[in-house]
Amino acid sequence: MSAPESTAQPLRKPFFMAGVLLASFCVLVLQIVQTRILSVMAWYYLAFFAISVAMLGMTAGAVWLYLRPVLSVTLAQRLSRFALVAAWSIPASMVVQFCLVTTLTLSATTLAAWALLLAAMAVPYFFTGVVISLALTRSPFSVSQVYGVDLVGAALGCVAVVLLLGVLDAPSVVLLTGAIAALAALCFAASDRPATTLRAPLASLVALVALTVLNAATPYGLKPLLVKDQLSDASRYRFERWNSYSRIAATPPSTVRPYLWGPSPHLPPDFVTQQAFLNIDGEAGTVMHHYDGSEKLIRFLRFDLVNLAYNLPGIQKSAVIGVGGGRDLLSAHLYGVRDLTGVELNPIFIGLHTTEPFYRAFSNLTALPDLKLHVDDARSWFASTHERFDLIEMSMIDTWAATGAGAFSLSENGLYTLEGWRGFLKALNPDGVFTVSRWYNPQDLNETGRMIGLATAALLDMGITDARPHLYVARADHIATLVLRKRPFTPEELAILDKEVAWLGFDVLLSPKQPPASPLLAAMVGASSIAAIDALAAQATLDLSVPTDRRPFFFNQLRFSEIPSAMRRVLAGEHFGGVLQGNLMASAALMMILLLSLIAVLLTIVLPLRRAARGHASALIGAGSLYFALIGTGFMLAEIALLQWFGVYLGHPIYSLGVCLFSLILATGCGSLLSGLWPLDRARRFVVWGVLLLMVLLTLERALPQVFARTQAEPLLLRAGVALAVLMPLGLLLGFAFPTGMRLVARINAEPTPWFWGINGATAVLASVLAVMVSMAFGIDVTLLLGAGCYLLLLPTGLWLMRLGQSRGSSRSSSPAIA
Repeated sequence: MSAPESTAQPLRKPFFMAGVLLASFCVLVLQIVQTRILSVMAWYYLAFFAISVAMLGMTAGAVWLYLRPVLSVTLAQRLSRFALVAAWSIPASMVVQFCLVTTLTLSATTLAAWALLLAAMAVPYFFTGVVISLALTRSPFSVSQVYGVDLVGAALGCVAVVLLLGVLDAPSVVLLTGAIAALAALCFAASDRPATTLRAPLASLVALVALTVLNAATPYGLKPLLVKDQLSDASRYRFERWNSYSRIAATPPSTVRPYLWGPSPHLPPDFVTQQAFLNIDGEAGTVMHHYDGSEKLIRFLRFDLVNLAYNLPGIQKSAVIGVGGGRDLLSAHLYGVRDLTGVELNPIFIGLHTTEPFYRAFSNLTALPDLKLHVDDARSWFASTHERFDLIEMSMIDTWAATGAGAFSLSENGLYTLEGWRGFLKALNPDGVFTVSRWYNPQDLNETGRMIGLATAALLDMGITDARPHLYVARADHIATLVLRKRPFTPEELAILDKEVAWLGFDVLLSPKQPPASPLLAAMVGASSIAAIDALAAQATLDLSVPTDRRPFFFNQLRFSEIPSAMRRVLAGEHFGGVLQGNLMASAALMMILLLSLIAVLLTIVLPLRRAARGHASALIGAGSLYFALIGTGFMLAEIALLQWFGVYLGHPIYSLGVCLFSLILATGCGSLLSGLWPLDRARRFVVWGVLLLMVLLTLERALPQVFARTQAEPLLLRAGVALAVLMPLGLLLGFAFPTGMRLVARINAEPTPWFWGINGATAVLASVLAVMVSMAFGIDVTLLLGAGCYLLLLPTGLWLMRLGQSRGSSRSSSPAIA
């Protein structure tokens, strides 16, 4: 065995603990900011890739520490050196990521590029994993104290990242995270007696802070080279800002033919407008038109299909979901609506119209009379308001990342569920109108078909037995607009809509007097129950089932069972367009991530630790491996399911990441510590704990939809409090599983314990990707139930380990390092 690090002089505890807190703080900030960066560079589903990579890197760092001989230097020196390497690896990792091409193509190069992305992202977590493992296992202080400080730092990181992204762009936050890691190195160096040289950590801290300030001060700093497969050119934009929701980049205005979602072929050729394009996360966007108070400047908006519903009489008060560039609000004003409300999730858009001098004067949106702007999640705002509207408009509210990549993690998911539409319809007057526009493909039903199915289900949910008299759908070339009225359309209103559609050169897809051409869609519209709609939708190749909060993936319409067939068609040279192409790309990416994760855990965790399992009883290795595989898989299934579910409830994935990770990290840590005071060392205690945990998970699966429905109208802060109240008891129970397993195997033989925590880490990495796939295919509730199933199987597995320990007659307990 190697000699331990020199501890001739005791460490300065305050500096040591500060270093631990800052190191764990960096891990969580980096992990959450990575989700934001990946959403800009690639697609939103990679938020969960960031979680699995963080776990992979941290576990690999702990494995390396276990296998690496101990050097003859003090603990403080080792901690400072590794923290310093972590500090510089954080920006270096980001730069490598920015230089990689992550385009999905059918080639080995794509696999290599994504493997490099995984490796680059994992490097900082590897070094921070070494730091935290060293601090927990080699320090002279109580493990519980060090672990508690580690948890506090991680919890603070979850909260701080939202605040940091409100001040700095995401690349600058990453640089600042490197500076904080350098500060951790400085604290570790200062904890030595006598203090280790502070020169290198101090110089690194100053340099990284300076880089952060410089990068934030210029649009030409460290940025991704490719954003959604396109070259990122800062010179194209007059304005760029990041926050926890997205990156918004605005172009300078130009005089061009107006961009319309569903342009009429009869739009006069001499119509031009001054407009600026507002880019969202690289691919999506909205348009801001110039308005100076003259309706002549915006009269072209009458030629856009999405505004069809404004031709109906009696529209005096309307609300717009998603203000964006303000076009829908201008449209309502053009049609004579004077009581206007705009609800926008992203405060950057509201800031452009209200506080940014150039764009405020350009859009002149605040000059509209009786305009009220609200920064809030639309579902929560409409659930909480007592106002009632004649019309609510939701035109093309998504991002290209949603439509193209399946929207596995996206705020707009909650806007396209039965529960979401229930709230919107409730906010309408008795004869109010809800109008929604989505992409249309004449070759298949895709988004339009699912929108019509959702509209039918929403009317059935209101108690309306026949939805057909309430629905009118028209289409332009590639856009379909739904007009849903709470009461049946009158013949006069239908005549108005038909006349407008004919005059503008559009087509009617569905009306009370014209059934849809598709027999399947006609049957869905005529269905008498939501279950009947889903049964009919099951006959379609694409997934047209009614999206709910339990399965809120409106934009993901490619069934997993159809992926092999779709891939064969692609290999045969067929090219898909629109949502099917995007869904196929996203599904292929998830499978590739799963493959790369499997290879990575084999190379960095399983194979290096295999010697720890050699020469030991097969019963111990089998039972222990199963135990730790179950808790690794079960924990991640539950965590990812809750992240997805609370993402819908809280209004955005970034809030879910912050609140859920904060709750689970803090609560599982407390549970782990409490397991030392109340060890599950008897069969009865273990069974009681397991049954209680199962009851909590099953109760959450049943009760969360009701809790969400009753509290959706509350402010975000209160909803975050609800999340804390729900997750803390669960996390407390989950925290008992790992240390209990370590104690059980240590009673038999402590030598193979590194193998077991390696199995735990490996299965957790893989389960984070599997959880996303299960939720997409079967629903978030199914993912949570599968997590509960893992803990159900844990009961006999844990009892098996107890029997093995009793048969050995061993009373050994785990060492502090193992605990």
